Amino acid sequence: MGTTPQAQKILSEMGLRAINNCVFVRADADNLKKILTCHEYISYGYPTKKMVNDLIRKRGFLKKDEKKLAITDNVLIEELLGQENHGPQGCICIEDIIDSIWKCKDENMVSIFKEINKVLWPIQLGSLKETIEESNLKHEATGRDVRKKNTKSEKGGYIGF
Repeated sequence: MGTTPQAQKILSEMGLRAINNCVFVRADADNLKKILTCHEYISYGYPTKKMVNDLIRKRGFLKKDEKKLAITDNVLIEELLGQENHGPQGCICIEDIIDSIWKCKDENMVSIFKEINKVLWPIQLGSLKETIEESNLKHEATGRDVRKKNTKSEKGGYIGF
């Protein structure tokens, strides 16, 4: 709410339709332009392989006939992304999905990355929580505890990279 129509359209195209949604997007020129257009409303960056692994294994869901199915077994992955559907480089297990997302820089992995993004449901993240020490500040003049309203991200700014 309160965003420009252009930003709403870009967020919808990327699959970010709710608060705390997460999607994997390839860092090409078009997507970076879209991200910079709506950078006020999103956080973005380059994930580590461990982060991709944890997100897919703990919070990953697949789309099958517009139903949200948890990634529980490799049979479902092979059925949706197997070799008979997508050529010799099809995905048959969860490790193939993680590697395809992590190695999307390679030109031969781009088609697999796009197919995975079509089948992968947007990942729902938990809300940002602060520890008690971080949530309160000492006021310089009075010495009283003051509750912070916003939480800054680690690499500067309230949102962003």
